[in-house]
Amino acid sequence: MRISFRAVPALTIGALVAAVLIPLTTGQASGTPVSADATESVNLALLPGAVASAKSQRTTAPAATYAPANATDVFVHNGWTSNYASVGNGYDPTQDWFQVKLATPAPVYEVFSRWTSPSKPSEYDLQVSTDADCQTWSTVTHVVNPADKDSQVIDRTDPVSCVRMQATATTSTTGYTLNEFEIWSGPKPPPTVGQIIPVPVKQTPGSGQPWELTAKSRIVVSSSALTAAGEVLAGYLRPATGFVLPVVTGSATAADISLSVGSVSGIPADKTDEGYSLTVSSAGVKIAAPQAHGLFNGFISLRQLLPAAINSPAAGAGPWIAQPITVLDYPRYPHRGLQLDPARNFMTVAEIRSMIDQLAALKGDRLHLHLSDSQSWRLEIKGYPALDGTGCNGAACIAGFYTQEDFKGLVKYAADRFIEIVPELEGPAHATAAVRSLGGVAVMGCQGQTQTDRFCTNPNDPASERALAFWRDAIAQLAAISPAPIVHIGGDEAIGMPHEDYKWWIGQMEKIVNANGKQLMGWNPALEGYAPGSTSINHYWSDYTGGGPPLIKPEWFNQHRPVITTPEWNAYLDFGYDGSPGRTPRTELDKAYTWDPEWVYEKYRSVWAQPAYGGPKAEDIIGIEAPIWGEQMRGLATNEYMVFPRLAGIMEKAWSPKVLTQDYDAYVQRLSVAGPRWAFANVNYGSIAQVPWDPESMGTLTRFGVDRTVTNATVGRLAAGSIPPGEVTATIDWGDGSPTEAAGVAGRDYLASQRQGRSLMTVSGSHTYPADATYHGTVTYSRQAQTWVVPFVATGVPSCTSMLTGTHNGPLTVSSGVACFDGATVSGPVTVAAGAGLYASGSEFRGPVSASGAGNVLLCGTTVSGPVSVTGRTRVWLGNPAGECAPTTIKGPVSVQNNTGSTIISGNRISGPLSCAGNSPAPTNAGYPNTVAGPKSGQCAKL
Repeated sequence: MRISFRAVPALTIGALVAAVLIPLTTGQASGTPVSADATESVNLALLPGAVASAKSQRTTAPAATYAPANATDVFVHNGWTSNYASVGNGYDPTQDWFQVKLATPAPVYEVFSRWTSPSKPSEYDLQVSTDADCQTWSTVTHVVNPADKDSQVIDRTDPVSCVRMQATATTSTTGYTLNEFEIWSGPKPPPTVGQIIPVPVKQTPGSGQPWELTAKSRIVVSSSALTAAGEVLAGYLRPATGFVLPVVTGSATAADISLSVGSVSGIPADKTDEGYSLTVSSAGVKIAAPQAHGLFNGFISLRQLLPAAINSPAAGAGPWIAQPITVLDYPRYPHRGLQLDPARNFMTVAEIRSMIDQLAALKGDRLHLHLSDSQSWRLEIKGYPALDGTGCNGAACIAGFYTQEDFKGLVKYAADRFIEIVPELEGPAHATAAVRSLGGVAVMGCQGQTQTDRFCTNPNDPASERALAFWRDAIAQLAAISPAPIVHIGGDEAIGMPHEDYKWWIGQMEKIVNANGKQLMGWNPALEGYAPGSTSINHYWSDYTGGGPPLIKPEWFNQHRPVITTPEWNAYLDFGYDGSPGRTPRTELDKAYTWDPEWVYEKYRSVWAQPAYGGPKAEDIIGIEAPIWGEQMRGLATNEYMVFPRLAGIMEKAWSPKVLTQDYDAYVQRLSVAGPRWAFANVNYGSIAQVPWDPESMGTLTRFGVDRTVTNATVGRLAAGSIPPGEVTATIDWGDGSPTEAAGVAGRDYLASQRQGRSLMTVSGSHTYPADATYHGTVTYSRQAQTWVVPFVATGVPSCTSMLTGTHNGPLTVSSGVACFDGATVSGPVTVAAGAGLYASGSEFRGPVSASGAGNVLLCGTTVSGPVSVTGRTRVWLGNPAGECAPTTIKGPVSVQNNTGSTIISGNRISGPLSCAGNSPAPTNAGYPNTVAGPKSGQCAKL
């Protein structure tokens, strides 16, 4: 029979993937510690029933900004502030105190305070009370000049009712602010670092030997219904490893990744859609989750535990090792989004797919596509040919267009990665492109208005009905190709419109969206036009009114509508950072992380939105989204630079528990490990100096032809985002005894002004090997006292284009490409056509093998029960221990005729005659004689 082979990436089987990376680096950590299990230590100030109070409180409105409870809410960037505005005039700091009454009296081991310098007391007493009403106090320690992060071990084993900070002296002229006050029953756990970002709910390092992903590894699913998802996951691992990683059902082995759906202890009932558990040990990898989305999330964490080079699109030498660990994890919010803006500058389907992959790698699950704006309309709407995507933004801008089939393809690609695409078609403002293409203001806008950027908003003008008729068509067609429940209609910055007309328009759009079975989402203040009791979503970004009076009001939040927070001050990714071009105000790395959706800062009003306006309310927030607007973007590279690394912190805010996302220093350490992952994925991330990016290296698998020559081949790769490529030198040891050679280091340096991050530092070279074998070489990178030794493999083993495993009955024909058999059994004859190749490792062929015409034939560690006939091939290996191709057993005659390339017959057991003629060059046994039961003749007489 003729077999149709499944295409796979470049593949190396068996021993060829066992090359070991040896980093010999001064000052480089081989791994990053993760938090220990700290269940025995509890922050008593967070337990239900604990109450914070204070002697005084700043009374400047809004008072809720300075309340004592803010010092125990985990968010370290607000806090309690005293009411003493200045020193002097009889001010007595001893009258200031802050305390927490515990829910239940308990032993207290440690008290941690976090202050705003210099707004802190110069001296204070830490006091405790053991009586029920907290009237009697005893001082346990006197603190002088406390650090901003001040920890005091008091180790009280008797039950404590209250803990107080009693000020005794201050040098501040503005009173002081206590940002955080924690009371621990045991030692305060160290900051959670680790390799996984967003940081998981709980991660516990294991013991014993690491787990290794090998050529024998499989993705073992608990149900065939998970096969498609397993294929997506395997697709993330195949390019870098070259492994086939078949997706199968059955029992898992120690080399496998096991995916199973079922209940998982510790995942809350409202988090089962995405929660998971992950266990990594030498016995294998086990990912369990109540739903398939959770399995995907667990796999994303596993991928982060492997070497950074696992993200490479090109095969590396490995090894692919993960340290033992147990993870229990689930998201804080269900909506964790990135918004791209192809309306201003087009992004191709391939570019958006790349961004989808990187969003999925951070456990994001919403991609908001801004498909229309004043510059252009990017989505095909049938019946409106003028909406053709020809508009764009400014000089050197990028035009383009998505057909409906393009959009459906993106939806499918994202859905396979558990990401919903939220489409936005914007109105009534930001609509110049649509208005013009549909006939202009005279047709689609209100009579007498001069604005050209919006649709008509006057219910009494006949043009309104023409505009709404278009929107009915557009939304209906969009809804038909978008399975996501949400349709975004924009709705922001309708500056100068009569507010009642604006609200009418939004109401009409809500009716259209709902009529198509979708839920509407709009930027504030669109919610003012929503129908009472509707489920439409408030997409909250800012109180921007063009310099006018505040528009935001408590009524925006009192209806308890679902809210997506996108605070402009913290989450806008087109704002510049680290000296890069971009809009202002600049959003540096710390500003993109040191915020919380429950405390949104209103930059136009210089107030916290929650205490000032009553929202967004914590109970209504369903997620976070980070937008990158496209006016200044030009293709994938500029989008990548502006999005990464800042998106990592925003997605961590959306995924991880609030209590684990307040330590900026710990976040930076987690981020330092993420940098090499972006580098190996060829992502143009901003390798800013504020992060000490971890260096990681990986050698390649380099394949030479029958001439045994590699030409300008990349043999080593180093990700070192903190090091300029010009400071690094390199040498190559080709692994064949030839002299070591100096080599150039190629890499893109960091240029913030050009939105250019540092790339991998690659080393390439050309070399001719003395024999057709497998060689283990090294690249040595050097910089001052640092050295990285990076092994690589050069081999004549071909790159496989298809893989066959398991048992197969009947005859089999390889008609094209290079077919690899790994542990396969074939019961009938195997025929290799001209131009095709065969590589068998650890397999059994129970019939004859015949190959004629150009191509490679390699039989390694394989048993053949019938005759073997090889004629006119380019490369022939029947065994080749020198090339790490194990000897083969052939239970029949062997005929090797007229082959034009390297022919090696080495170390085999052959039961029948061995005859060779017409081969050029003549066959060799590479120093390993064959055992042949029958006569040896012709060119093989002495083999």
